[in-house]
Parts: sequence; structure tokens; C-alpha cells
Amino acid sequence: MLFRIRAGLPPYGSPAHGFPTSFERIGREGYVVEFLPDTPDAWIGNFAPGLGSYDGVCVHPNATDIVVFASGQGYVVDPQTRELKKEIGGAVDHLWPVADPPGFVLDRQGIAFFRIGPHGTYSHTRRLSWDGFKDVAFTDARIAGLAWTPVGERWVPFEVELATGRSRGGAYSSADAEDWEQLAGT
Repeated sequence: MLFRIRAGLPPYGSPAHGFPTSFERIGREGYVVEFLPDTPDAWIGNFAPGLGSYDGVCVHPNATDIVVFASGQGYVVDPQTRELKKEIGGAVDHLWPVADPPGFVLDRQGIAFFRIGPHGTYSHTRRLSWDGFKDVAFTDARIAGLAWTPVGERWVPFEVELATGRSRGGAYSSADAEDWEQLAGT
């Protein structure tokens, strides 16, 4: 077992490692994960919360690192070296596992999607919604659902190709004003 979610910081033993390191100095309890439990190399990580709603831990698609999500803030950690390799997200609300390549798709604050693969960010959509998604459904090839638009205060359909990250529909035109779109292979 590479990790175990803890109910809180242990009252004894070595101090927890804060992620990011500035969180260690604050002295607050965040999302607590024990790495390499039941081994002599076991250690505790204390992860600062983000602005989203997703909490969870999973093996990174590279099969070496661990990804911890604390209230939507993602941390890629090497469990052997205790190194924070990268922060991802910040306001992640959902995670869905995908294959080919292996990884997961993340809901970025209810306004866009991005996909993480073995080598990092695989794709990222343009902004699709003003404020949230509804009726999101996955198939092996695509994500489909409804995106909110204040124009007429209604939900409008969108689709995202899982293989590329290319999107159609949604609450915005096809223009990528935020320069978020990153298609796989480009």
C-alpha cells in the first residue's frame, strides 16, 4: 500500500510535511495522508486546501507518483523522496478515470476540463461554462453535458473529445479568450 487517508494529524511522532511548504509553518490541519504506511519509511503529509470540492488520493498515471487533492487543490508527490513535484488544479470539483492513455479528467471549477496523463497535462479545454456543469456523461470517446450561460439564463449542450480535448458547444463561442485550450498532440 502506497498511501492511507488519515482522519487527522497524529498526536505523536515526527511532524507532518506541509504541502506547500509554507503550509507547514502555519500550523493548521489540512487533508492528511500517510505515505508508505506500515513500513519503516512511513511519513505523514498535511495538504493545504484549495477552492474546489474534490478530496481524494490516487496513483498518478506515471505509476510512480501520488496525486493528492485537498478541497480541489492537487499535489503531485513522490512518496519515496517526499518531493512536491507539481501543483495542479486549485479548484477541482470532480475526477473521472480514463484510459488510452491512462489518466484522469478533472472538472476545473465548473468552467473547463483538463486531462492528466502519464507525462502531465494531456489536454485542456477552452472555457465551456459561465458557472457549472450539469448532466455530465462519459463514454470511452467523449464527455457530454450541459454548461450554464447567463444569456437567457439557461443550460446549453457541449461535447469534448477525450482523445484530443477538442470541444464543441458550451456557453462560449469557439474562441479561446483565456488561451486555455491545449489539444493532445499539439
